[in-house]
Amino acid sequence: MLLTAGSLSFSSCEDYLTITPTDRIVEEEFWEDKNDLKNALTACYRRMIENDMMKKYILWGEVRSDNFELTTGVTATNITNLMNANLLSTNNIFTWTCFYNLINYCNKILVRGPEIVQKDESFSNGDWLPMRAEAITLRAFAHYYLVRTFGEVPYVTTEYNNDGQDFLIGQSTQIEVLDNIISDLESVKDQAMIDYGNTSDNKGRITRKAVYTMLADVYLWRACYKEGNSEIAEASQTTAADDYQKCVDCCNYVINTMTNDYIEDLNKNGKVLGGVTAEDIRLEDLFIQNVSTNSKISTVSRSSLGAFNSIFGSGNSRESIFELQFDGTTNINSMELEYFWNARESKAGTFECASALISAVETNPSAAIPASIFTKTDYRRWETARFTKADQTEYPLAKYNYRLIDQYNGTSSSGMRDNTLTTFKMEGSLQGVTNSANWIVYRLSDVVLMKAEALTQLSSDEESLQEPFSLVREVFKRSNPYAYQNATSSADSLRFDNYSTRESMNQLILNERQREFIGEGKRWFDLVRYAQRDGSTVNMLKFLSRKFIDNQNAIKAKLASMKSLFSPIHTNEIKNNSLLHQNEVWGTSENTSRTDDM
Repeated sequence: MLLTAGSLSFSSCEDYLTITPTDRIVEEEFWEDKNDLKNALTACYRRMIENDMMKKYILWGEVRSDNFELTTGVTATNITNLMNANLLSTNNIFTWTCFYNLINYCNKILVRGPEIVQKDESFSNGDWLPMRAEAITLRAFAHYYLVRTFGEVPYVTTEYNNDGQDFLIGQSTQIEVLDNIISDLESVKDQAMIDYGNTSDNKGRITRKAVYTMLADVYLWRACYKEGNSEIAEASQTTAADDYQKCVDCCNYVINTMTNDYIEDLNKNGKVLGGVTAEDIRLEDLFIQNVSTNSKISTVSRSSLGAFNSIFGSGNSRESIFELQFDGTTNINSMELEYFWNARESKAGTFECASALISAVETNPSAAIPASIFTKTDYRRWETARFTKADQTEYPLAKYNYRLIDQYNGTSSSGMRDNTLTTFKMEGSLQGVTNSANWIVYRLSDVVLMKAEALTQLSSDEESLQEPFSLVREVFKRSNPYAYQNATSSADSLRFDNYSTRESMNQLILNERQREFIGEGKRWFDLVRYAQRDGSTVNMLKFLSRKFIDNQNAIKAKLASMKSLFSPIHTNEIKNNSLLHQNEVWGTSENTSRTDDM
């Protein structure tokens, strides 16, 4: 860790993740002043974009879901087993070393920080507290991935220094890990940095908005767990409703902060004649719109499809809250090269979109469990997959690889936009061969949809479901502008009268999150959270089984237990740590012999 940390600069995220060679130094000589502390923090972010960790975001967060299937011709036994719910504890997909390395980096910083305050006269406690908030939040980030993947994991707050150190820690229960994460984040949420002074750091490092967003996410997860597990709920000091309200409060903080930031930017740069106040800003205005709006502050022309281009093409958009930074030269997103469309070699990666969900368009956007996830007016269908011809049967993942997406009429180049929706198509310009697209952890639509989900669980009648519906509608409307602007497309819009119950609203939110975040490493965790709220996998499996044609019954049998939603601990970890216990659902002998007749 010190070899890496000592070689990093700390100016902005373009330089922030740049590694240069350095001589070997020992740890006792490293922790001397604030620059050593800054370099160690830099190493944490560098860890988060290394290939092994980047792959885990997809392998753990997407592959078991209904979003992906293996690209034709690709042979990957470990991944095939994962997709088919054959979870072997010997599968290296379940190694967690990279996450615990990040946790150890953070723990070193948290131990050494107060010491450096005493050593370095130019480094005050006020300077240390934002850095402490960064380290605690990054540690929480790692633990949160682990607990959502494995259910029960060691919660580590002690630094590890050498192989001779006795370092055996047993697993904490899921609720214990969630409680610890929330306690940690609550302790630093108002100490995190508000503004680093440049865009790349404000988006690429932990800010106060990022801490509140992660808190909202963990509160929502814990609330769902309590709601579906009466034993956990009875033993907890707070109720599921308390946690849902905390989620809403955190989301409101983030939305209000982003509103104020936007107002400041508009007024500072004189973008709106006469200036604007909070009364002028609607939620719609915070979203980068694909077409012009009637808003006083709209600066988007009707001919510009700005949302995808800004969020995924240019990166670090105003909707961004936290995204891992890549420059395409020093830091290349190798995961994207291997798993998504490979622009360098003009070929599909390991995964493609599940054809059952994307090959056709959905005629009813209000369907509880739609056969296809996108309507014909939804830009995100073309933003997600690579469409090249009318009769294609495979759909490579193009998200993050395009820099520009534009609509055209199917026969001519961009600029000939077809408002009839009869031949609605898109064309895109690839990022190029640099693979410089940032990896987005949190953005505005995530906050809006988390708030909608929490409000839905707090609702008591049909009227109280109006607010969560309006939040979902804003996300949907941004990507379906023609569904709301053309009389011929009214059937493609969302209507509240289809969502008059809590369960129907939950399904709408789950569907909208799938449309919005496909390929972003969130879908499997969304499905697990949904199942935990139910206390059963039955309804969740209705979504998951859509992509399985030949072995639906076998998949349902394997995932009948709630514990089957969590991955096995890797065999080597069990061998090396006698305090760990295995998820009893998955054994080392698990194989494909479980058949449809189970």
